[in-house]
Amino acid sequence: MFKSLVKPKSVVSTVLTFTRGKRIAAINPATERIVQQLSVLAAGRKQPKLLNLSNEDIIKHRTIMNAWKVFSSGKKRAEQTQLAQQYESICNAMNDLKETSPKLFNLANKKDKKSRFPLEMRFPTEYPPNRPWVYNYTGKKRA
Repeated sequence: MFKSLVKPKSVVSTVLTFTRGKRIAAINPATERIVQQLSVLAAGRKQPKLLNLSNEDIIKHRTIMNAWKVFSSGKKRAEQTQLAQQYESICNAMNDLKETSPKLFNLANKKDKKSRFPLEMRFPTEYPPNRPWVYNYTGKKRA
């Protein structure tokens, strides 16, 4: 009626070792290569099946997708126009500086290897970093 929770002694259990969360099995490299190649070939079969939607649901889906395209394209267009305006204002400022003071213009455009942004630091972007910002960063000591 009830199954015993104790396993009989004739059952042999296999032992898997874990190293930092990865399972290590005793498979030779040739077998691993074959398994990897077969899994790549079978990846096409792992695609989810298409949903059978009613006509009303298809119309709703297409409407939502079109609205999202319009929204995202408008957002991209606004970003592009803002960047174009910023670039144009930078060009205007540089032209004004060139006309008013060529000496300052040359100093502003001077290539100086010592005052470059250090490659080890992460430059600011619109997305959060994978590693936190290091506020007390000091560059490599140059001899």
